[in-house]
Amino acid sequence: MQISSYPGVGLTGAFCRGHELICQFGYRYLICKPVDKPQDPLLDIPDKTYVTSTTYGEQFLTNRHMWRNHQDVISHIYNYLMNDEYASGRAEQLKLIKEIAVALMQQDLLVIPLESD
Repeated sequence: MQISSYPGVGLTGAFCRGHELICQFGYRYLICKPVDKPQDPLLDIPDKTYVTSTTYGEQFLTNRHMWRNHQDVISHIYNYLMNDEYASGRAEQLKLIKEIAVALMQQDLLVIPLESD
C-alpha cells in the first residue's frame, strides 16, 4: 500500500520515519514526528487543524479510507509514536486513536498532506 518515496516511511522498528494514511476522500497524508519530517522543499507544511482539539484528530483517524490503508495502520502509527514495535499489543483501536489524537494536538506527530490542489 505504501507508495511514498520518502526513506523509512511505512517501516516498523527503529528505522521507521512515519506512516502514510489515506483519508476517506482518498487524499494521502504523511504522519511523522517533527524530527523525522522529510527535508523536501516541495513538501507541504503540516496541517494545523489537529492542534486545536483532539476531536479533529479522532475524526481524521476514525474516518480513514477503510480499504486503501494498511489494515493495522493505527497500530503501526501508535507503535511509531511510542518507539516500540509492540506497544499497541492487544489494545483497542479506539484507545489507540485517542492517544494518537492527543499526540497530534500536542504536535508530537505532524500530519503533512502529500497531495495538494
